[in-house]
Amino acid sequence: MSSAIDAQELSVFKIGSVVEVSGRTVRIRVDKSKNGSHLLYQGKILRNVSVGGYVKIAKGFYDIIAKVDGEAVSEDNEARSPYGSKRSHVDRVLTVSLLGFFDSKGKFQRGVRELPLINNDCFVLSQEEFDEIHSFVSGNDVALTIGTLAMEKGQHVNIGVDAVFASHIGIFGNTGSGKSYTLATIYHQLFERYKDSAEFKRNAEFVLIDFNGEYVNSAEVTEDNRSTSVITDSSLKREYRLSTRGKGKDRLPISKGTAEDPVFWTVLLDASEKTQAPFIQRTLESTFWDDKLEDDDALKHEIAYIVHNAIKNGDSAQDRASINHFLKEVALALGKKVPRELTDYTDQLHAKLGYHNVGKTFYYRDDQKGDVYANDPRNDGFFRELTFAKIEKLDLQFGLVKHLNRIRFKLIVQYYSDVFRGFANREHLGPVIKRLETRMPAIRKLLKVSGKGLIRKPLTVISLRDVNLDMKKVIPLLLCRQLYDRKKKKSGHGKFLNIIIDEAHNILSTTSARESESWKDYRLETFEEIVKEGRKFGVFLTIASQRPHDISDTIVSQLHNYFLHRLVNNLDIHAIEKAVSYLDKVSFESLPILPTGTCILSGVSAQVPVVVGVSALAPHFEPNSKTMTLNDKWHPIDDKDA
Repeated sequence: MSSAIDAQELSVFKIGSVVEVSGRTVRIRVDKSKNGSHLLYQGKILRNVSVGGYVKIAKGFYDIIAKVDGEAVSEDNEARSPYGSKRSHVDRVLTVSLLGFFDSKGKFQRGVRELPLINNDCFVLSQEEFDEIHSFVSGNDVALTIGTLAMEKGQHVNIGVDAVFASHIGIFGNTGSGKSYTLATIYHQLFERYKDSAEFKRNAEFVLIDFNGEYVNSAEVTEDNRSTSVITDSSLKREYRLSTRGKGKDRLPISKGTAEDPVFWTVLLDASEKTQAPFIQRTLESTFWDDKLEDDDALKHEIAYIVHNAIKNGDSAQDRASINHFLKEVALALGKKVPRELTDYTDQLHAKLGYHNVGKTFYYRDDQKGDVYANDPRNDGFFRELTFAKIEKLDLQFGLVKHLNRIRFKLIVQYYSDVFRGFANREHLGPVIKRLETRMPAIRKLLKVSGKGLIRKPLTVISLRDVNLDMKKVIPLLLCRQLYDRKKKKSGHGKFLNIIIDEAHNILSTTSARESESWKDYRLETFEEIVKEGRKFGVFLTIASQRPHDISDTIVSQLHNYFLHRLVNNLDIHAIEKAVSYLDKVSFESLPILPTGTCILSGVSAQVPVVVGVSALAPHFEPNSKTMTLNDKWHPIDDKDA
């Protein structure tokens, strides 16, 4: 009875035989009786083989699995007969590419161990074999359902937690294709699975860098509570809504060590490699100004020394405005505690100090002595009285200068000290000091030095929607660098870190006219190191972008799993073609025509590339990326209501 059933299955499922083998590409001649769209077996209608489907090639006791890339017809000269139908004169030929094989235990394995032979029989897959090929979760992994097969309605697609989240992930697609929705879906499923686990809350760290504010909870309450708990609820989620526009917004906590790191300020101020970066490093690594800041009298003496040098040197490159500006920087560092006497002294110097172009010297307009010239040795006592004596009498309390303001003060004082004494070129260091002045207000609004860590809940969302363009590129880089360095030092503590970057082309672009080459190299090298070495320390990267072509090839090619939505730009498609080795011809050619909400899952977690219809989220878990419906806003008014 069993033999009869096997013979029946053989007659139904066998579709043809191999006629050509060329590497991984195989051609199969289909039996003329199997050219229909469906097969009938035990009262059930089965879909026949077609482009995008799978076939099994039997080589003895060895089953090889292939995917159909195309089909064609060829003329069958042997069957030509004047009495036969024209249909019998042609053969249907399938072109397939080898994917893998079934091992001795019936498990599907990707890869090519053996090639088929001519005349090997080919079969349609049974339902059990089809399910095995699409079973992406190993026995010791945890399955998460992310959607259904687009071509097989009702066939769920599961991914393994270890296989996907302990890997680098790329989510690519044109705007409006559903990539933000896919990102929210896969992470929502993860948080739903582990939300009650104390170990998950203690050891999982997800940091999502959100450029457009799509993943922060909506403040507007709608009837369906849409986007009020994006990805997960507030019990597992901490939001930082950064802004450089106003006050009262969140600020990112950074450690004291990070705030004093020369590399941190080199990146923050876009310092040049040859002159500005060494200046920053020399200043911040020295303890000279730190010691002076702890002793008010010693620091007042140094400030007076800088002013005295500026007046006595009489450098034509300097002017009284430079001295005035330096004293205002001292006042700015003191903040609200600055004494009125310092402001009066600054105004007095500005009003009475002049520069003699012929004599190349500063002079002071004294009410009693008249013009007192600094290059006359007889006036040395006068200018020492004007600087040292008066400044040292001021009530300046520098112990109040803390944290970021302290760093800024050290850089400013060192700059003027070097320039006034002729140790540095103002043209070389001036631009970085100017950037310090212009960016410091934004830095104060975005960052704060704190002993408390950034990550307090499993999911940390950092919204950069209201951050200006300069800081939008710098903050993610500094944040990722800090998190990665911290994780490298504590790699054995069992904590998992996943950095998620939405709209990743904003900071991973290989081309930018707004930055120097050294800055671009540092930016790309940082993320390339994370994507190449991060897994050793438990650090993984998830990037979502609508422009994979703009992202570094090294980063795209080092990703392990890909969720590919619709891409229509040829450069973006070509970038995916170069980077994603797991994609077959049919899947690759379908990229420009994928419907919204459908993606191709490909990578190490998926045995074969599959087209997935992503599962729908409850409205309150959806990202704030929904396309506006114009008809709802522009609905015409009825004549009777006009």
